[in-house]
Amino acid sequence: MSEISHDRSLDTWAQPARVQRQNIKSPLWRSNGLIELKTADQFSPAQLVEAYNQTRVDYIVPMPMNVSRLLQYIDLYDVDLSASWVALRKKAIYGLGMLGIRNKRAWITRVGVLPIGRRQGTGRALIDNLINSASERGLDTIWLEVIKSNTPAEQLFLTSGFRQTRELIVARRPPRLPTESPNGQHKVVNARHVTELGRSAATCLLENRNSRPNWLVECESFDKLTNLQALYVDCENGGQGWVVFEASDLQLKHVVVEILAGKPAEVAGGILKALHKRFPHQDAIMENLPANDPTWEGFSTVGYFDVFRRIEMVKNGLCV
Repeated sequence: MSEISHDRSLDTWAQPARVQRQNIKSPLWRSNGLIELKTADQFSPAQLVEAYNQTRVDYIVPMPMNVSRLLQYIDLYDVDLSASWVALRKKAIYGLGMLGIRNKRAWITRVGVLPIGRRQGTGRALIDNLINSASERGLDTIWLEVIKSNTPAEQLFLTSGFRQTRELIVARRPPRLPTESPNGQHKVVNARHVTELGRSAATCLLENRNSRPNWLVECESFDKLTNLQALYVDCENGGQGWVVFEASDLQLKHVVVEILAGKPAEVAGGILKALHKRFPHQDAIMENLPANDPTWEGFSTVGYFDVFRRIEMVKNGLCV
C-alpha cells in the first residue's frame, strides 16, 4: 500500500466523538396532528427552492439555490424526490429534506427547517421519514454530511442512530494567484511532463482511486458532468499523479487529486501548480477532502484555503 493510500485508509472510519447516543428501534417522532409530511415530488422545483432558501437565511454557511441549480443537483447526485420529504403546517412549508439513492445506499441532503418551524419536531419528523424511505426501499446504509459546529443538527443525527466517520474539507482557490505560496510548508515541485486527458480517461482514473470517496466525489457524481478533464503529471523529482476536474470559463469544479508516487504534499502541489498554470483565470473549488489527507498541504501551498468543514456520518443495518 502506498504512503498516501495508507494514510487515507486510516481516516476512512475515524472514531466518533464521545456523545450520548440512543439505539433507535422505532421513530422518535410521533405525529402531533400539526405537522403534515408529503413527498417532495408533489411540489414544483420553484416551491422547493423558495422553501430551501428560507431554511438557509441564518445558516452557518450560506448556500443559496435557484431552480436551475436544484435540477442539476438532483440529477448529479441521484436525488429521488419520491423518497424525499416536505413538512407542512396549515399548508405552509416548515421544512424539507432530500434523499439520494445509489444501489443499496442512500444519502440524506438539503435538510432544512424554516425559522418558523424550529423546535416543533419538524427536523425529527423529516429525518425519521427519510430513514423510513430508505428502509422501505431495501437500502442498507444511509450517509450524510453536517456542517462542523452545527451542533443541533449533529445531535439530531446522532440520536437518530448515525455515527461520525470523518471530517471533510471544502476549499477554494481564487483566480490569478501565484502558483506557490511563500508560506507553504512544503516545496512545490515542477512538472516534467503533463499529459492532457479527456473524459473517458478521467473517468478511468476516478474508478481506480485508492481512497474511499465521499458521495459528492464518487464516480457516479461525475457521470453527468459535460466537461470532465484530467491532467496526468510526471514531476521532476520522480513523483507522479493526476488531477480530475470540470472546467468552465469561470470555474474549475469537482477537483480531485490522486498521488501515485512521491511525497503526497509536494507532488499534489506540483500537480495543482500545473493545473492552475493552464487555467489561471478560473476560480477553483474542491469539496470533501478528508481533513487528515496528506495532499491537503499541497492544496494550501498553491493558494487553496479552508472555506468550511463537514462531518461525514453513516447509519448502517437498515434492513437487519
